[in-house]
Amino acid sequence: MPGRAAKKSTTPSKSAPKTKGQRYDYTELGKVSVTSSDSHHVYGVIVDATFPYKANNDKFICSLKIVDPSLNGKEFASVVIYAQRFENLPIVHRLGDIIRLHRASLRMYKGHRQFNVTTHWHGSWALFSTDAKNALGAAAGTDAPVSFSGQRSTFEKHEQGLLANLRKFASSYFGANDASPADRVRALNKVKGSTGDFDVNAKITNIHEVDEYTNELRLRDNTNTTYHTLALKLKFPHLHVGQAIRIRSATWDETSTSKNVLALSHYSNITTFIGSSKIAKGLAKVTEDEKENAAELAKDHPAHAITVSEVDARHAGLQHSNLNELFHQNKTSGTFRTSFFVTKVEPSSSVEATKHYDAKTKKTGSAKGEKNLVWQVQLVVKDASTFNNANQYRILNYSHEGLGSNFFGKAADFHTDAKARAAFEKQVQNLTKFNVWVDAVVELRNGWYYIKETQLKKF
Repeated sequence: MPGRAAKKSTTPSKSAPKTKGQRYDYTELGKVSVTSSDSHHVYGVIVDATFPYKANNDKFICSLKIVDPSLNGKEFASVVIYAQRFENLPIVHRLGDIIRLHRASLRMYKGHRQFNVTTHWHGSWALFSTDAKNALGAAAGTDAPVSFSGQRSTFEKHEQGLLANLRKFASSYFGANDASPADRVRALNKVKGSTGDFDVNAKITNIHEVDEYTNELRLRDNTNTTYHTLALKLKFPHLHVGQAIRIRSATWDETSTSKNVLALSHYSNITTFIGSSKIAKGLAKVTEDEKENAAELAKDHPAHAITVSEVDARHAGLQHSNLNELFHQNKTSGTFRTSFFVTKVEPSSSVEATKHYDAKTKKTGSAKGEKNLVWQVQLVVKDASTFNNANQYRILNYSHEGLGSNFFGKAADFHTDAKARAAFEKQVQNLTKFNVWVDAVVELRNGWYYIKETQLKKF
């Protein structure tokens, strides 16, 4: 681990006297006696974690690395948690959060302290959020754990100060350190040709829904290199575009020839970082490579998914809803964000895509030779949630009431403006290509979804 100046101890030593009614006292990681056969109670900040995995027929394992101030930023302690059921193991979605271990045994392994916790015997764990919100974006209570093993979790009064100090330590530690072994992390421009597994720090620049179970993440780092990897939605529900992530235990997929791909194993994990993270701040300026996307879009069949639209910044945090949720859950009104691919654009004649609109009579007519023009286009769409049904869904880009006026750009008279018509026809051609997706904000009015505050990118 990277070095940092020693800080004052914040976790009481083993010899600290218990207060009345206190069941547990906690030892700093660096002060636990390696010769003691007693079980131990400890807190630590998580700097590395596998996804829980099955080791054999009756054993599941999760391995972590943790730190605290007693290790002076130069060391880490390993944690191995055993369980007979998958659900009795912690799922760590974010590095920098805190874990508490009860009744852990200790041994030295490869020069580091290793705490072993057996949940089906007598050990237990509890996860606490360092930030005000947990990794899934929900408000995290000050003292309540995000998750824990067993039927219930205890929390004693003296732990409040301990947890508060450890949160401060976690924020400062991740703000000053990469919090990962340098020999494990590989820059994306060094991945090609790699053997064995490694870790990657990168930013998610796009998420493509492959099917109802799987997302494809598009990743970039400061080397301006792009890679893709598949992530199961059930395993990694916390991921979204713009996040800095660490992939633990990835391998280079040498079988992929059309694009760069990272392969994951059953124990691989994808974690985000707490808000103070130095790594996350270092990746903040990484952006999607639109030149690369434009080159791919020029092909008849793009090799990777391309999102050809962008929504207004005010909707950046709006949760995505799939087409099945929009059209099959009896919604009556509201604003939603959704993604889809386009199978057809109507009307089929481009000159009919714009109309003259009379605001007084609220009627439309031919755009030929007229002013006050509006869009009147229907997109026939599908997505992963509706891929296996026979239904076709319509999203409208009708701009007579101001919605969707900038989606295709300014409405023009396609009867007389050949240049504008050609540009629109090129947009339609790109929209209906394989692997092309639209990210849009839509508003439900009178039973129809209308595009709003979304526009196509200029490729």
